Amino acid sequence: MITTIIATIVALGVLVTVHEFGHYWVAKRCGVRVLRFSVGFGRSLYTWKDKSGTEFCVAAIPLGGYVKMLDGREKQLSATEQSEAFDRKTVGQRFAIVAAGPGINFIFAAIVYTLISMIGVQKAIPVVDELPSQTAAKIRLPAEFVSFDGREMFSWERISIAMVDAIGDKTTVQVGLRPLESNVVNKIAIPVPKELVADISPLVAFGIKPWSPPVEAKLARIVTGGVAEAAGLLVGDKVVAVNGQPVADWAEFVSVIKGAYGSSTDLTVERLGITQTITIVPETRQAPDGPYGFIGVAPFVEPLPPELVRTIQENPVKALLVGVERTIEMSWLTVESIGKMISGVLSPENLSGPLTIAKVAGDSANSGWYAYLSFIAYLSVSLGVLNLLPIPVLDGGHLVFFAFEWLIGRPVPEQVQIQGIRIGMALLMGLMFFAFYNDLMRL
Repeated sequence: MITTIIATIVALGVLVTVHEFGHYWVAKRCGVRVLRFSVGFGRSLYTWKDKSGTEFCVAAIPLGGYVKMLDGREKQLSATEQSEAFDRKTVGQRFAIVAAGPGINFIFAAIVYTLISMIGVQKAIPVVDELPSQTAAKIRLPAEFVSFDGREMFSWERISIAMVDAIGDKTTVQVGLRPLESNVVNKIAIPVPKELVADISPLVAFGIKPWSPPVEAKLARIVTGGVAEAAGLLVGDKVVAVNGQPVADWAEFVSVIKGAYGSSTDLTVERLGITQTITIVPETRQAPDGPYGFIGVAPFVEPLPPELVRTIQENPVKALLVGVERTIEMSWLTVESIGKMISGVLSPENLSGPLTIAKVAGDSANSGWYAYLSFIAYLSVSLGVLNLLPIPVLDGGHLVFFAFEWLIGRPVPEQVQIQGIRIGMALLMGLMFFAFYNDLMRL
């Protein structure tokens, strides 16, 4: 819990600071007087002023921030102040100031992706264990997943992104698979699902199961307060049978437990060389395809053999290109996903709110620096894209007003802007409540 809280505060604090700094920096370059730069909302925890009189503030609620600029629409200005007011600047200058927030989010994401590429990371080679039934007989498995629709693939993360991109746009895609211990790449066509429902991974939707070495049914972690702990299971226990039937590995054990929801189940475990039987009733949980059993345990996982691990590291120039390419790719994916949610191709239940963000932040932080930095980079991209949506109260809404002002040669009437802001607030609050509802349904 502590890790989740800290990881969330750090991620949001960094991204909000970056976003607002974009507005602040360009505003200063355009000669606008910045009155306040706040990270967070609510009661001020710490404030200070710079030589120009800008007040910098760290507030108690780290869920946003703002830059307050001198504006003639809020107070009567003196002759000196008029030249420093935001509303007295040209349309181009105001456009640049507002656009700088989302813009620097994209730049920040590209920098993070570049650093990740320069540092390098080890990734498991994507190996397929199962294919859709209509294509499974066409190739020898397990096989390395080497390409998707003509694009080279080197990780399950990249493959999942490509799959989401294809859903709703294509009926079939061509994938390249190379059987292990073979140099021949086989290309086969696999069907693309018509939609992606909530809580279903792209791999599952495509009918693809990753291969992994067998994992023995030995407990490495037990969830505090879960049914496993209550039943008396301990870290180090090895499950050798369920209801008298031997289990070969962790996958088989999980399969049996999932089907035993709500039922009294006898686990035969080996503890310190002694075999004993422990009775447990798996908790019933719900998934899109029906209920399943859950007891709250995790296995010991041995490192992958070296031949199934690939180190991905680039020189600074190539890393920069990768960083920019990745930022563009994730930006387009976010835009496409929003469009597919509106059209119904992606379930609106995929929309996430603050609780999911916090959970992902904590999980990524626990998974290591690569996962956490990747999460921050993608969150920065998402923040940039969402702020550019043409909704009044967001940066994108203001940019639309400025664009109209440039076209018609005069500001959009104030009453029109006020009504637009009201509609935008209602729409934004509706989206926030819906996202929060989705979060609660995932708990």
